[in-house]
Amino acid sequence: MFDTWKIAPISTQKLTWGPTRRGTDRECKTCGVELLTGEKPGFCCGPNGNRYSAIDPLPPLPDEFNTFLNSPDISRLSRKLNLIFSFAAMESTHKFPTPGNPSFFAVAGRIYHCVRARQHDNNAVRWMLYDGFEDSAIPHRTQVRDVPSSWIRALRTSLTEHNPFASQVLSLYDLWLKRPDDFSIASIIVQDSGCAEIAAVMCYENSLRSQVSPRSLMISTTDGNPQHIPTVSRLWEPMAYPLFFPHGTLGWGIRSSGRRDQSGIIIDDTGLAESDAPTTQIWHYRARLLREPRFSIFGRLANEYVVDMFTRKLDSRLHYIRVNLDRLRAEEQDAALMGHEDVQDSDNVYLPASFLGSSHWSSNQIADSLTIAAIYGPPTFFVTFTCNGDWPEIRSKLHPGQTFTDIPVVVCRVFKQKLSRLMSLFRTMFPNAGNLLYSIQQIEFQKRGLPHAHILLKYAKDCVSPEDIDWVVSAHIPEAADEAEAVRRFMIHPFHHSNIISNVPPSPQHPLKYCEKWKDGARMCRFGYPKSNQEETSVDSHRVLYRRGEGDAFVVPHCLPLIQKFNCHINMEIAGCGHLFQYLFKYVHKGIF
Repeated sequence: MFDTWKIAPISTQKLTWGPTRRGTDRECKTCGVELLTGEKPGFCCGPNGNRYSAIDPLPPLPDEFNTFLNSPDISRLSRKLNLIFSFAAMESTHKFPTPGNPSFFAVAGRIYHCVRARQHDNNAVRWMLYDGFEDSAIPHRTQVRDVPSSWIRALRTSLTEHNPFASQVLSLYDLWLKRPDDFSIASIIVQDSGCAEIAAVMCYENSLRSQVSPRSLMISTTDGNPQHIPTVSRLWEPMAYPLFFPHGTLGWGIRSSGRRDQSGIIIDDTGLAESDAPTTQIWHYRARLLREPRFSIFGRLANEYVVDMFTRKLDSRLHYIRVNLDRLRAEEQDAALMGHEDVQDSDNVYLPASFLGSSHWSSNQIADSLTIAAIYGPPTFFVTFTCNGDWPEIRSKLHPGQTFTDIPVVVCRVFKQKLSRLMSLFRTMFPNAGNLLYSIQQIEFQKRGLPHAHILLKYAKDCVSPEDIDWVVSAHIPEAADEAEAVRRFMIHPFHHSNIISNVPPSPQHPLKYCEKWKDGARMCRFGYPKSNQEETSVDSHRVLYRRGEGDAFVVPHCLPLIQKFNCHINMEIAGCGHLFQYLFKYVHKGIF
């Protein structure tokens, strides 16, 4: 009877990029984007290419870029090179903390990107407007010492010749040299190519309704009165990322119907926006990231761009929620139950369940999952599937000097297809256990790391007896050399590497790994490693104690055939005992706000 959970043979299918397979051309016939096994033509440019013409290709990079394009250091230094010439520098209303370890910190006050002239030494506009692009006045000199001077000269020449905003600012510099009396009344009118003095404001003090203001570009005038351009302005991308848009090519945006002054500058972004954008933000960014090679070459800068554009999208959604808060709250069926029927201006902003990651979204997901479990029973397994940055499908797309952190788009595409194959495999790998009744999954991203998916699986038959569990889940190092190597590579808890292998525990001042904690002056693992030896697998009302021998104290529970097939960390645990499943549903659907 123990054959119920016997694992069927698992075939290995590698993902490939581009080549013809079974007569199918593995690239999009419309836009030419190279496809990965499992991807269908159209995911890059819409069904039948219906979104292809909505996003024009970017002009070719200027010849001056050949100075650094093929350097193995260009990805690592791309953010610094862009910072030198960026027309919008990050500032905060409160003192900015000194970066250290760990590299994650909270910034108090409001964060904004600001372009200044006289008031700020480290600014590309000042460098152009008052110093004429002279080498002696390069912005952020202490931070960009490792950027080759030849790169700086090449990009400076390129912007001078090709970027409309840079040429306009430099023309003011020439005016100041030749006719200083006329300089005080000169100005640059905001057009598609740029403006004189702008700032990109994004507000993080937006937990109170009275404090919320939409993210925007702001022009600071000499009289101190700010003039706003909405976050949906097409100027946003070329002003912040001259390395990506050296020609000043307009980004995604829509025409605002806000109030304008006599020169056409938008001075009020509270009005509605006309829907004149050729496509949505997401499709626009998708086309840029997939079609334009520069976003993979300038990998670290591409990471910054993706985060910035995603928050730009969220800002638009949050602004819509704030403006329509009363109507959205009234439409929520559970608003009264949540105590939001009479929210005052001084209370927290109400995020509806339609906003992904909000507490209401999380509550709804948990309720739906528990309802499924009430009908079909608690899940059988809890699986955590983690991307491996060393997968050959990822390595094949690396440029010289890059790691997986430089190509996030490739990492996500490969992980998505691997996860799809894993979910398909779960339907066939236990042929004697009955049908897969339900599966619930949630994808998360580790900080500065790789994506992973939490998965709950429910089969028709239970896997709760020690004999059944030993068929599927193991927490020991196997005897076969190749199997033992796979377990040691992927399934040893990281506390083991930091505490045992190095045998040098860090001082209390050093940052702790994510799994470590201090208790009564002792360094401990919050997941309970190392585990005690266990002669046989046993089950109590709260947890499963897996069989472990000598040397198995740091082995993470796993299913060996899955590790061998996918070559990555796959934590597989029994989830059908006691009240564990209630915790798992809350853990899988935890909100981010």
